[in-house]
Formats: sequence, structure tokens, C-alpha cells
Amino acid sequence: MKNMGQGELDQFIIDMTQELNSKDALILDLRYNTGGNVHDEVLKFLQQRTYLQWKYREGKLTPQSNFSPSDKPIVLLINEQSLSDAEMTAQGFKALKLGTIIGNETYRWIIFTSGVGLVDGSSVRMPAWGCYSLEGKDLEMSGVQPNITVINSFEDKLNGRDPQVDRAVEEILRLLGKK
Repeated sequence: MKNMGQGELDQFIIDMTQELNSKDALILDLRYNTGGNVHDEVLKFLQQRTYLQWKYREGKLTPQSNFSPSDKPIVLLINEQSLSDAEMTAQGFKALKLGTIIGNETYRWIIFTSGVGLVDGSSVRMPAWGCYSLEGKDLEMSGVQPNITVINSFEDKLNGRDPQVDRAVEEILRLLGKK
């Protein structure tokens, strides 16, 4: 997801509902995500688990809910440019124990603003809401730490390598018992 706006959320839900059922695992990439405010919807979707099966008469058993990402291994990729709502999503992912976070710590750029009217009729945006972990850590001061730290270097970028994705694939294979 390149940002946490409504358009990206809509595309995320479409992608997940069209393709996730045929996949063994999920790697969600929030690197270079510029933020927004859809973390709650992303996390609600990701935490769905199968709670029963059903079928139509002589049909085949089908899991319910229809989309159950948490039944499969999930790896979340973050980096120093996972900003704002991407940081809230990563912290929520960690608190909900939805999977493994790989990459490097987020930028600590998480604060929500509200508009304040000025005497001349114009307005400015002022910091209004802070974001804190369940343990009370201010995300603006601490950021989100990955479970597995992998830092992509400038040399990696120049040579078309992505060690964070490589490590995510390695972790998924390990979780699937294929490595």
C-alpha cells in the first residue's frame, strides 16, 4: 500500500478478496507509505479468522468468514519511510499479533492534526492527537520496531536487490514448513 487513503484501502480489499484465497501466505508492504487514516479497516480485515465451515446441500465445505487472512502466515514490511498511519497500522499489527514485522524502524512521524480557524477567516493545521502503544509508548518518540531488522542499503538499491523482501519470503517459507 503506497498510502493509507480510501482509494488504496479499496484496492487492498479488492486484491485481498480476489487473490488471497488462492495464496498460502501474505506479505503486506507498507514501506514508503505516506499515511492517511484507514488503519482500522486494514487491521479489521487482516485479523479475520475462520470460525466455522458451511456448505450448500451436496456442495463442498467452505470456510466462514469467506476471507480469513489470519489463517495464513502474514509478514508486514516497514521501513524508515513508513509514515503516520502506516506506523499506526504496524503498531496495531504488532499488538494484535497478526504476524512478523520485517524491515527497519519507522520514522516516528505520527501525529494527527485538526484545523484551527484564525481571526482573518483562514485556518491552520495544529497537532491534536498523539498515538501510543498499549504499553503507553508515544509512537512519535519511539516509532515501531520490527521483529526482524533488515536494512536495505543504497548499494542494494543501485544493484536492484531488496534484502527486506528476500527475508520476508524466507520467513514465509519457514512458517509454511518449506524451508
